[in-house]
Amino acid sequence: MKIMIVSLMLLGAAGVGGPALVGGGGDDAPPVQERPELQAVGNSADADALYELVKQARAALRETRVLAGLSADPAGPQAGRPASREGGEEGGAYLAKMTRQDELFANGARLVLAFNPNTQVFAGLVTNTKATTLSQVRVEIHLDNGTELGPTKRIDVRPGQTVPVALGTFGEEFSSWISHPEAGIERGHGAGGEEGGEGHGGREGPGEHGGREGGEHGVGEARGDGARPQDAAYRPLYNQLRILRGEMHAFETELKARSR
Repeated sequence: MKIMIVSLMLLGAAGVGGPALVGGGGDDAPPVQERPELQAVGNSADADALYELVKQARAALRETRVLAGLSADPAGPQAGRPASREGGEEGGAYLAKMTRQDELFANGARLVLAFNPNTQVFAGLVTNTKATTLSQVRVEIHLDNGTELGPTKRIDVRPGQTVPVALGTFGEEFSSWISHPEAGIERGHGAGGEEGGEGHGGREGPGEHGGREGGEHGVGEARGDGARPQDAAYRPLYNQLRILRGEMHAFETELKARSR
């Protein structure tokens, strides 16, 4: 029953949000004349509602795992030796797939991330090491295949506070990655945008947005994940959907292994 609920919630989220996620409507959708600022507010509200729906689906899946006699969250292999850096130097090197990141960035955010191949999810923590609140903190990851993951949902992080972060890679093939936490509304940005040369906690790699050379936003926009939403309001939602798909795949794999 729980699996059915999860599946219905996932299908509902994909069905309701599908056209918006890819930046277009169906063939029969009539043209809509709407002021851009009003459309942005509407998109943000829809994205937030769907985001919460997918989080509920993930919570239901965790309950289902326990009912099936499994741990609430699928464990992954221990990540390799941590790569520790201070200050978020510009042009930071890509990390090997199973390397654990532990890095303090110039904006005061400490980011710890590690990849779980079972769920195909990067999971970790962001800590505010400053004496003041870091506003609108979010995390992005750039894969060496050109795909950009995230950003995660914006959140204010109080001094000394630690918050969890997760970014899904379901369906991606890659061997290295680079990540950064962003905070506030930085140069080239409006209140809801993620495009246009945003700062990255004091570090920018080649390709302006921490990715490899090629295009304003790194190669991810040019040849990476074609399903990534064009509307920035839907990107945290899309990330949650990817995480859910990875967690469902891990659950299926564990059930199959136990039945052998």
